[in-house]
Amino acid sequence: MIESAVDQARAAEALFTAVERAHQAEDVDAYVSFFGSDAVWVTGRGVCYRGRHQVAEYLRAAIAGGLGAGSLHYIVESVHPISADHVVVIMDQTYTDANSKPRDDQARHTHSYVVSFAARQPCILAGQNTVRAAD
Repeated sequence: MIESAVDQARAAEALFTAVERAHQAEDVDAYVSFFGSDAVWVTGRGVCYRGRHQVAEYLRAAIAGGLGAGSLHYIVESVHPISADHVVVIMDQTYTDANSKPRDDQARHTHSYVVSFAARQPCILAGQNTVRAAD
């Protein structure tokens, strides 16, 4: 258990820095290692995947070669404690081209996650991706 909201926020930042690295490397095994075994993931199109195995199958298809010559960036926007061991994390994800510019109107996403700190390592229990409309 993490004692303070500040420590929870720092732990969430560290977790999503590691998730970002796995995503940039297109390393699905590393990416899903941050999910709980019975985690739930809802895509930007509203498709729900249940369990680490289904999330991994989805990610293998979704992120393989998806960055092309570009990259992506995660920014934790906010961390909201919901119990002593759980937080909701709101994160901005932006896909960029080789010039570090957002790729297109579908480049920005907002993710929301429920993260548990109850075990030794933080883990994602649930997540949802929403594509942001162009400004």
